[in-house]
Amino acid sequence: MEYRKYDSQKDKKAVYRILNECGWVHDKKNKLLNTLIPSANTLVSSINNEVEILVHSVIGSMKYLDEELKLSAVTGVNASLCARKQGLSSKLTAIKIALDAINDADVSGLCIFDQGYYNKLGFGNGNYENVACFTPATLNINRKPKLPTRLTESDFKKVHRSRVKRKSFHGAVTLPEFITEAEMGDKKKNTGYGYFDDDGNLTHHLWFHGKGREQGPIWIKWMSYENLDQLIDLLALLKSFEEQILMVKMVEPAFINLQDFIKKPFQIKWLTSKSKHQNYIYATAFWQLRILNLENCMQKTHLNFEDINFNLKLSDPIDKYIPKSMKWNGIAGDYIINLGKRSSAEKGNKKDLPTLHASVNAFTRLWLGVMPASTLVFSDDLEAPEKLLKKLDSAFVLPKAHIDWNF
Repeated sequence: MEYRKYDSQKDKKAVYRILNECGWVHDKKNKLLNTLIPSANTLVSSINNEVEILVHSVIGSMKYLDEELKLSAVTGVNASLCARKQGLSSKLTAIKIALDAINDADVSGLCIFDQGYYNKLGFGNGNYENVACFTPATLNINRKPKLPTRLTESDFKKVHRSRVKRKSFHGAVTLPEFITEAEMGDKKKNTGYGYFDDDGNLTHHLWFHGKGREQGPIWIKWMSYENLDQLIDLLALLKSFEEQILMVKMVEPAFINLQDFIKKPFQIKWLTSKSKHQNYIYATAFWQLRILNLENCMQKTHLNFEDINFNLKLSDPIDKYIPKSMKWNGIAGDYIINLGKRSSAEKGNKKDLPTLHASVNAFTRLWLGVMPASTLVFSDDLEAPEKLLKKLDSAFVLPKAHIDWNF
């Protein structure tokens, strides 16, 4: 297929039409249209001389235990309503991922509209994220809230620095500054509050959608903090909204159970049952990841486990969507894997080693710690001798991965 880089002067009108048809954008001043798309690595493709498809990604980082990996974050895939079911969006997305891989991205990630579509490009489901819906009055926080500073979209540089310095865990994603600027969105609907230190640095803050709704709900788009004591500050701030706001919705922060900070969660859940303000916590896997550079990912894998050596016969479905002329066509092939405190991957095969057969989808999920190998045998495309499966189950006992930055 033919494609080219996005040109704001030539393509903005057509791209607005596409985003409007998709229901993403209803205002020509929207920051997705005016900030993210021009700043991101955006590709467009035309049908009958009209731009009908666009794909954009940005280069950021993802944390793997204590290491940093270069991430290709696919921030948008859009096709106009007259360009659906032609296979063109998949091809352009695959080409965008390939170009990022050529530019040394180690992994690629995206948030999904539904499960299954991006599996054909080698993506596998990430961990469940818990989404909490609660009434601020139920928060069991005894701390008096500190007086915060109101944040606006003009504070995006300070907000971004705070997000970059936030306490991060396994799987955490960090993206460029223009993403924060775009995500802060419409000042009529979004706002935030935060706390500064004596040097004027924003140390912890929250940003939410739902400004101007008398009783809520408000959706916490993100919370940023450098330690858990600061997280309690932010929860105390949310509790201070209790006289007016009836519902807060947020993705549960990493490494805490929000239920621990809620009074009588089951009683409140049943009392609010079938109400538009029902209090409950649900889990969903809304992001996916795939490995782009196996050698680099293995080099940055340090497991507190005795060395395991095996052959990996890896398949990669993305090669069906990428022109053969491109320098990167996926990572299918035969590898010799060594896992341990110093892991590695190299092309080849050794006859005396057991063999793991896996798709890149399944191997990414195993490597990230989403699911054990013995489970992936039944849910994904993965097969190995029982003895090797047991070793892999023991080796990849990792913290739960949280991207902590929706995109």
